[in-house]
Amino acid sequence: DRASYAFAVVSVAVVASRDTEGRLAELKLGLGGLAPRPWRARRFEQALAGGPVTDDRLRVALAAEFATARPLPRNEFKLDLARDAVVATVRELTRGR
Repeated sequence: DRASYAFAVVSVAVVASRDTEGRLAELKLGLGGLAPRPWRARRFEQALAGGPVTDDRLRVALAAEFATARPLPRNEFKLDLARDAVVATVRELTRGR
């Protein structure tokens, strides 16, 4: 029974590329479980373009991305879960760089 009900409540896909100097050149983000179809986070990507990836910049970029989100009743928690998952994933990808 468990296998048939095992699915992610929220999913995060991040693609990061570096320039020739090893600096973060581009960050792309896709989210699952927040909308009827996968969500490409273009506002988030634009907000982070051209600067360092800090926790403050991540939070501002996520606030911009979710500004127009309208979760269904009892699904509001998914936005907080997605924020935490994005921050953890991006930190992991950019750690020590």
